[in-house]
Amino acid sequence: MNRRFLDIVAMVIAIIVVTVGGAGVAYAYWSAGGAGTGFGAAGTTVPITLSAGTPTVSLLPGGQTGVVLTMTNPNTATVKVSSLALDTTQGTGGFSVDASHTGCTLSTLSFTTQTNAGAGWSVPGKVGSTNGSLTATLANSLSMSLSAVNACQGATFTVYLLGA
Repeated sequence: MNRRFLDIVAMVIAIIVVTVGGAGVAYAYWSAGGAGTGFGAAGTTVPITLSAGTPTVSLLPGGQTGVVLTMTNPNTATVKVSSLALDTTQGTGGFSVDASHTGCTLSTLSFTTQTNAGAGWSVPGKVGSTNGSLTATLANSLSMSLSAVNACQGATFTVYLLGA
């Protein structure tokens, strides 16, 4: 019985040592501090470019037509364009007309801001040395009022747009 008692005491002591040792390791792991330095840098995003928009078909007084344009992305990541609106800082109020129709009054034109039904457009990123691009057709976005003058007949229009 004496030997058995010593074996039990030794086992209890071994269990206590393992438990205390394990608790010490766990405490050290969870309470240890550390120090160091890190470095990170953000890349530079370059704005996408929009080609000048052109009507998809000839525009008649009182009519509407779509506008087609190409968005070009020089960045390696996809760029989201939420809306396309008239850039009134270019041309005459955002429009221009070919040189043989200078008598055409551009104030008869209007452009409706487009959002692609709220989805916007995702312009793919650059792959290798080739910029990403996306061609979009903006259905029924360009209108001409009934007050357009005869000088607008056969005119070719350019629509300047901004992406947001």
